[in-house]
Amino acid sequence: MKKKNYLYIFSLLTLLFVGFHFIVWNLITKPIFKNDVGDLGRMSYLSKSFTSKKNEQNLKNKHTQYNDNEEIDVLTIGDSFSNGGGGGVNKYYQDYIATIQNLKVMNIQSNPEGFIETILILNDNGILDKLSPKSIILQSVERGAIQRYAKNVNWSVGLKNNSMSFLNEKSGHTKPTPLFINHLNFNWLLYKLLYKYDDNAIFSKAYTATLTKSLFSSKDKDKLLFYMGDLKNLSKSNDKSINLLNRNLNKLQKILSAKDIKLYFMPSVDKYNLYSKYIQNNQYPKSTFFETLRPLKKEYAFIDTKMILEEMLDNNIIDVYYSDDTHWSFKASEEIFNQVELKYTK
Repeated sequence: MKKKNYLYIFSLLTLLFVGFHFIVWNLITKPIFKNDVGDLGRMSYLSKSFTSKKNEQNLKNKHTQYNDNEEIDVLTIGDSFSNGGGGGVNKYYQDYIATIQNLKVMNIQSNPEGFIETILILNDNGILDKLSPKSIILQSVERGAIQRYAKNVNWSVGLKNNSMSFLNEKSGHTKPTPLFINHLNFNWLLYKLLYKYDDNAIFSKAYTATLTKSLFSSKDKDKLLFYMGDLKNLSKSNDKSINLLNRNLNKLQKILSAKDIKLYFMPSVDKYNLYSKYIQNNQYPKSTFFETLRPLKKEYAFIDTKMILEEMLDNNIIDVYYSDDTHWSFKASEEIFNQVELKYTK
């Protein structure tokens, strides 16, 4: 009799377990991971911050990916911001350069050695001569800039690296496609409870904050979602690291000047940093990355995305960044390259 009771209890618990996963996956979790929800939306499950993004490219001119048979005006190298990571309308900022400034723009993937090293490899292997760009844009999200640029660069890396395979690699990420029984369903239930008591639900990589004004078009118009890495990497941006970053970029510009190429450095301001001045009772430290870098002497050109985009927020422009994503929207891309004219100076 006891065995039958145990079997009954086990069967009931199994049915409840499978039923929970089946219902939550099909009604809640699956739509989040199958639809075009932003990365912060997938981390937090906070549906009121979800933004409807229509993937559409309607600009007159488009950039190209690597092709060594054409000469170009602008070469771009960067992270997900340079590879359309945010999605939505006109997800590539390069297309705004191509259209607004009528320039031929090409994007390439970086070599695993690093972003600066990628340019050195292209230079020493004759690729820059084939492409003949007048300008190069090095882009990096703010939270990754110190790691990528404030380091001891191997300036001779191009001389020993003959592998060009990275040039033909395609960017992109695949969203998880798990079975309906998975930890994501438990996360939904856990975060639903814990976000009421903690800014990142204790375990989530997405933080929430309330803004002093509405800056998004989602249901939670005054709710900010931002990535934990925006806070985690703040301490890396100090006088020493930013001075090293600046020296490395100045040295790279001197190398490129021999080929009459202008270097542009475009750090993409972290979402937390950009919106932090509008966070109610902000308990977190402020970023000083841009403020420290601005006054330093530069041989290269600095695209100050914080200054440009902060002015948009000051003017109450909504959706400069997507509410559910770490990436900026087409509004930011358009404004940046309406203001920044790429020049060719010998």
